[in-house]
Amino acid sequence: MRKVLISFVVSLVSISALHAQPATPLGQPPPPRAVYTPKPVYRPEWAKGDVLVNIDKQTGNVTGARMLTSTGNQQLDGAALQAYSQWRFDPRTVTVSQLKIPIEFANRPAPQPAKRTLPQPVILLIVLALVGAAMGILKRRRA
Repeated sequence: MRKVLISFVVSLVSISALHAQPATPLGQPPPPRAVYTPKPVYRPEWAKGDVLVNIDKQTGNVTGARMLTSTGNQQLDGAALQAYSQWRFDPRTVTVSQLKIPIEFANRPAPQPAKRTLPQPVILLIVLALVGAAMGILKRRRA
């Protein structure tokens, strides 16, 4: 009887150990968990600005871009200019050689937390089968 219970407990522990593998590679500690995460403070005017792009009417390619109204932050301005310099327009729709484009840097949505998954149905079936077998063995021994 003790051997059956011991083997039952060992099999439950081995199944749960197989299912609960660490998410990080072996030998590496898990990443730290942040407990205080204040958001950066931005002035409202930093998030808005205007870019003037020069467009080649024949090709639709942007040939130049400059800030008309700065966002107040050089990095945001640089990111805007780099992005708008790569724009391409359909030449059939280009009627002007310059275009003023308002820009607004919006807050990105917060990343969704990782979803915890339930144990796989196969593992649950194995555990239930082991419990049923152990109960059947115990009933036979008592009878």
